[in-house]
Amino acid sequence: MPCQSEVVDFYSGRSIFITGATGFLGKILLEKLLRTCPDIKFICLLVRNKAGQDAKMRVQDLLNSRVFESLRLSQPELFCKVVPVSGDITLPGLGISESDMTMMSQNVSVAFHCAATVRFDEPLKSAVDLNMKGVKRMLDVCKKLKHLEVLIHVSTAYVNCLRPELNETIYPAVCDPSKLMNTLDWLDEGTVTALTKSLLNGLPNTYTYTKGLGEHVIRDESLPFPVAIIRPTIVTSSWKEPMPGWVDSINGPTGFVAGCAAGIFRTLYCHTHMITDLIPAEYPTNLMISAAWHTVEHRMPSLCVYTIGSSGLNPVYWSDLEKYIYPYMMKNPISMTLWPPGGSFKSSYVHHKIDMVLYHNLPAYTLDFLVRCCGKKPFFVKLHKKAAKAMDSLQFYTIREWRSRCDNSMSLVERLNNYDKQLFNFDPRTIDWKDYLCAYYLGIRRFILKDDLNTLPAARKHFRRLIIAQYTLRAVAVFLLARTVIRRSITAKTLWYSTLDILSKYAQKTIRSFC
Repeated sequence: MPCQSEVVDFYSGRSIFITGATGFLGKILLEKLLRTCPDIKFICLLVRNKAGQDAKMRVQDLLNSRVFESLRLSQPELFCKVVPVSGDITLPGLGISESDMTMMSQNVSVAFHCAATVRFDEPLKSAVDLNMKGVKRMLDVCKKLKHLEVLIHVSTAYVNCLRPELNETIYPAVCDPSKLMNTLDWLDEGTVTALTKSLLNGLPNTYTYTKGLGEHVIRDESLPFPVAIIRPTIVTSSWKEPMPGWVDSINGPTGFVAGCAAGIFRTLYCHTHMITDLIPAEYPTNLMISAAWHTVEHRMPSLCVYTIGSSGLNPVYWSDLEKYIYPYMMKNPISMTLWPPGGSFKSSYVHHKIDMVLYHNLPAYTLDFLVRCCGKKPFFVKLHKKAAKAMDSLQFYTIREWRSRCDNSMSLVERLNNYDKQLFNFDPRTIDWKDYLCAYYLGIRRFILKDDLNTLPAARKHFRRLIIAQYTLRAVAVFLLARTVIRRSITAKTLWYSTLDILSKYAQKTIRSFC
């Protein structure tokens, strides 16, 4: 039966070059290309030596990860198409050997640049090296690929986050990228750190700053091949592919949801009526694959920007995360939760700070005190501070909202035939948020917290015990407080016994609902 997919036909017999394949999106991209385009000639992965492992060993570990589970069972022979290329985006020429460079130059026709640092708190000098100089080094290598027809560069929609609307255009640079890179070369780390805030000029972090300037590095180059820039919004777990809820990164809301499930996080400063521009991970991946086909087959301009987000087409609100995830979290608790999930998003910063003291700081210091009494090394305060710092980095995004314009992306959807619209779906209008958010939580439970679904019966039993303990502690606290009051007042005594009766009935009803 002839192939119905124009996109799959495009990749048949072609060789691909990918940087950042060990990252979250890179893994999904590699898996999707292997699974849907089995006639690809081969895929070169740029992988640096790390922790005593060379590129070949690291690629083998990569292919053994759970994201490739289905392929290992159904088509393991496809892994032979994956070719490790030892290198590093921080090195001239990406550190690629002459023999590998010759091999790639003679074969590669499509390149995907996914390598970057996505840490919001990355020191500026390091962020520039990875997200700007790394782009320049990638372009220099791509110029040597004789048969290269397109480069797909992964950026972020938030390069323009000081504007309320995220358009598919490259706005004027906040500074000259070349001058910045040259200046930072001779400044020491301390000086750069001191200058960082003024250089960011209102941008929330070094990630958005350097990713935006990285786009200008591309625009300023005279390239013999076209480039498509992919700008996803907040990338969260997969929805359906390669498996429901797959995620291996705690960036963004994922870390907070994981912390809530473990009973650690009780509050997040957030305006719940605002849109959160989530996008399941397979959507930008499918757009990347389709954009390469479209750029080559339809002779697109030398530089085209595609934004992929949900806010302008199928919005989901922060309140929806509470509405859908929290009840599902209660019905499907994790087995090692320290305390029943609780807390909420707080629209009041003062309320948020009070809850931070009551439910984060005080428990952390209390637990560390008990740990010290047992003669062991305390760690809860340190863990809490680290988690609090990660949550603070989200604050810029949780109290603002943007509208992402996806005109180029939606135009590309219309260019796909009906078969490819299903196979490489990246239309945000097709997302069922209730279904997705439930899959998102189960994915966090399974892949981040390493708690398989077969632990659910034991987890629910443990959860019921925690609920009983929680209500018992509250009852004891109320009892001790009330006892001091009723000794002095007959009216208080009457009210006390009435309240006890109501609380008893409520507690019985609550316990029955969890049993």
